Amino acid sequence: MLTFETSQLQGAKDIVEKLVSLPFQKVAHRISTLDAQPGSPNGDILVMVTGELIIDDEQNAQRYSQVFHLIPDGNSYYVFNDIFRLNYS
Repeated sequence: MLTFETSQLQGAKDIVEKLVSLPFQKVAHRISTLDAQPGSPNGDILVMVTGELIIDDEQNAQRYSQVFHLIPDGNSYYVFNDIFRLNYS
């Protein structure tokens, strides 16, 4: 599941459709903080990221926060939940 601002999207098809529909072509990320901790004894990981997005080479970056819940899958992980929020203050 992806929560993008206030929209909740379930499944890869809906998530990809949302991301493709966003009104910009290029996004660069500047990560300010990254914190991670175990999510449970099962090996999952909770990750919180804050930073700035530079959209289509704009001069003014947009601040954002994002939380990922990563689930182990063999020798890698997949994103089980993702919460994204622009910070407008």
